[in-house]
Amino acid sequence: MSENPFEKLSKLDAATVEKLSHYGALLREANEKVNLLSRKDMDEVEYRHVAFCAAISEFFAPSKGAKIADVGTGGGLPGVVLAILYPQAEVKMFDGVGKKIKMINEMAAELKLPNAEAINSRIEEYRDSFDYATGRAVAALPMFFGFVKKRLKKGKKGNLSNGVIYFKGGELEPELVRKKILPDAEFDLEKFFGDPRYEGKRISHFPTEAVMKI
Repeated sequence: MSENPFEKLSKLDAATVEKLSHYGALLREANEKVNLLSRKDMDEVEYRHVAFCAAISEFFAPSKGAKIADVGTGGGLPGVVLAILYPQAEVKMFDGVGKKIKMINEMAAELKLPNAEAINSRIEEYRDSFDYATGRAVAALPMFFGFVKKRLKKGKKGNLSNGVIYFKGGELEPELVRKKILPDAEFDLEKFFGDPRYEGKRISHFPTEAVMKI
């Protein structure tokens, strides 16, 4: 791996990369106070987490005013990264752990991200609706679809149809295969980073109409 964890993100300008680096530093500080990420992941947090999530910029571009829900955001991944990458979009991050939500909002304020807000709530209990829902290792996809399907709008508020954009590893769940609920676009993260540690990991997009079948 290069000494520059963001080397592969060639489409991003210097100011965006600097803000992503700042977020990585804030994650390190925050993790000393609240367990946002596993301690063993902190050595390469900028590469394994921040740059990893920022690779979505190669796959997805929301339109101005797009509403994105990051469900089970944990330490703000990928939600804070999305807010940095897409200042034109509104990003709400959901998690049930109040300490994490407080820390994420503090980091978002430090990073000057007026388009980002972390909310201590389940998305099912939230009244607003969204164009896109994102997640990273939150739950099996059928369960994740169940969480978000009533909060997703139909339509197209970016280069991809409205729906779920999910960081996924492994095979598609049998329930989805049986119901022929298949991604309509995917991005191979192992190929992009050229890193065998990301074997089988990809970003998958499912339009709202497919999510509704669960």
